[in-house]
Amino acid sequence: MNPLSESKRLPLSIFAAIGGSLCLVLGGILLFTNPHQKKYEEFASAQLSLYAKENLCQANSSGIDQVIKSQVCHMMVETGKGQLPRVIRETTTRNNYFILSIYDTNLYLYKFRTIGIFNNFYVLSADQTYE
Repeated sequence: MNPLSESKRLPLSIFAAIGGSLCLVLGGILLFTNPHQKKYEEFASAQLSLYAKENLCQANSSGIDQVIKSQVCHMMVETGKGQLPRVIRETTTRNNYFILSIYDTNLYLYKFRTIGIFNNFYVLSADQTYE
């Protein structure tokens, strides 16, 4: 005898109702946690400062001229931190899909594509436009 005979099966409409409810809850969570442009500007500014310090401001050798250039570069990055959000705001387009946002930032030499979802940002691509 089959324990799941026709008389004991749950109707398909119950599964549809549960699935639909879960989709609505997930959609509501995604909608509520879609980060705003201001939060992206803060994220991108911090990431750009970190990238500049780690990659652009490193001395290539131990010569005094390289060390000085590195220190000046670090100082310039720190000084310019306040202007980064404005530059990012002016060079970014946001595609808002309500449950997530995709940010395209074109910073002259680099293009970044970032997704904002669940109050976090994930860099999808970072391409150098000129060699």
